[in-house]
Amino acid sequence: MPLFDSLKPVVAQWTARYRRSAIPAFLAWWKAELVGCLPPKWQVWFQDRRETWFAVLDDGQLRFQKEGQAEPFARFELGGQPDDIVRADVNRLLGAGPSPERRLLLAAPSTAVLRRSLQFPVAVEPNLRQVLAFEMDRQTPFKADQVHFDFQVEPLPGGKQIRVDMALAPKPALDAVVERSRALGLALDGIDLTGGGAAPVRQGFNLLPESQRARHRDPQRRLNLILAASAVLLLVMVMHQSVANRAQALEGLRAQVEEARTEARAVVALRNQLENAVNGAGYLAARKGTVASVFRVLGDLSGRLPDDTWLERLTFRDGNLEVAGQSSESTKLIALLQDSKVLVNPAFMGQISPDARTQKERFTLGARYQLRPGADLPPEPAPAAPEKPADDDKETANADAAAAG
Repeated sequence: MPLFDSLKPVVAQWTARYRRSAIPAFLAWWKAELVGCLPPKWQVWFQDRRETWFAVLDDGQLRFQKEGQAEPFARFELGGQPDDIVRADVNRLLGAGPSPERRLLLAAPSTAVLRRSLQFPVAVEPNLRQVLAFEMDRQTPFKADQVHFDFQVEPLPGGKQIRVDMALAPKPALDAVVERSRALGLALDGIDLTGGGAAPVRQGFNLLPESQRARHRDPQRRLNLILAASAVLLLVMVMHQSVANRAQALEGLRAQVEEARTEARAVVALRNQLENAVNGAGYLAARKGTVASVFRVLGDLSGRLPDDTWLERLTFRDGNLEVAGQSSESTKLIALLQDSKVLVNPAFMGQISPDARTQKERFTLGARYQLRPGADLPPEPAPAAPEKPADDDKETANADAAAAG
């Protein structure tokens, strides 16, 4: 597909960078350390338990050897019997098809393999296969379409150059060996060099084209997929539960905040009431300290007005006093009230007029009643509690006495 084709260079570039980095070595070391902490019986589960078998075709024989073992564990003669019989014997040995417990490699004929060691800049590593194919006719006697090749990369000190160890074999010779192996029932995983010794050892190459390699059916793949799906499902459930727990905690915090807010509002209301009460009490105290009471005003007037003066009307309104009455000499009243401790700015209101009936002068004067600064007045007497008369005669006597007064 075009999309995957466009992603291949990017994937190859990142894969090359990953291989050049120290991450693979670190992960391998980390895995080894973690596995080493496990009991020996458990360590087996984390090891590569696949055996490597080498199939060797030479001298009219088909031999099977395990990696690192010089003696073959199975040998079949090819010249004296038909391939079908050999194929049946091989199938009994190997089983029907590839096995996930082993890796079957064909030992490449040493006479048919050519190796070259080359150096390239690090920048060409993502496209190294294309570069080697382009350089094939310059570095070898063959062209790229005439050989099967594989390579290994080793970074050089400095990080700017890489060493490429390339192994290649002509297609006709290698294809003939592959066809012969298939005819004998071999499902090959690859073609590798054996190191030249009696005990074959993998060299890390695979000259078999990827399209011709055996396809293994891993019996644990389904289990791994189920475990992976279960892990993803559990992860989603844990994340969902975490979000739900956070939402529940948030709702609880909101309820606590709302409760605290309600309590704070109640406290603010109580504080406002207290402040209003304190301000009201202070206002009343200040008012009481600056404004004279009616009793003090009446007492002051009674002490300053002469005996030939009587009052007909007293009006108290917003700190102002209006006095209406009669006096023999009304003009002297202002002077008498100037020294008052509770009356301020006494003055006549309107004209003084004579009263023909009483032979006195009718007047109306006004003043403000308040305590002057520095006024030292005796405290007001507390009003006497009313006494309950003993009988009706006493009530009548008190009423008569009040009327006479």
